[in-house]
Formats: sequence, structure tokens, C-alpha cells
Amino acid sequence: MRILKTRTFQWWEISLIKICLLSLGILLGLYFYNILAGLLWLWWALFATTAIYFIARFIYEK
Repeated sequence: MRILKTRTFQWWEISLIKICLLSLGILLGLYFYNILAGLLWLWWALFATTAIYFIARFIYEK
């Protein structure tokens, strides 16, 4: 029995997975709002660092 199998997904299946994970994130955010609101600075820091990384990667792409 192979636990880790190689799979290939179609583009629309990946879209469904992304919608599912986005919905899960929204639901968890609503459920744990009081805990997550206290860490708002962390979410902004994560957003800013990843945005700067991808902007720099886009600009300096060869």
C-alpha cells in the first residue's frame, strides 16, 4: 500500500480546493475571532513580508 501517491489535478479541481480552504479559513476566523483579533499585528506583518517578497521577486526576475 502506497500512502503517498503521485496525483495530477485539473485546473478546476485546484480551484475547488482553494475555495474549500478559503471557506475553512473564514469559518475558523469567525469562530476564533476574539483570539485572532488580539494577534492582528501578526497577520499584517505576515501579509507585508510575503507581499514584499513577491513584489521584489517580480521586479528582479531575470
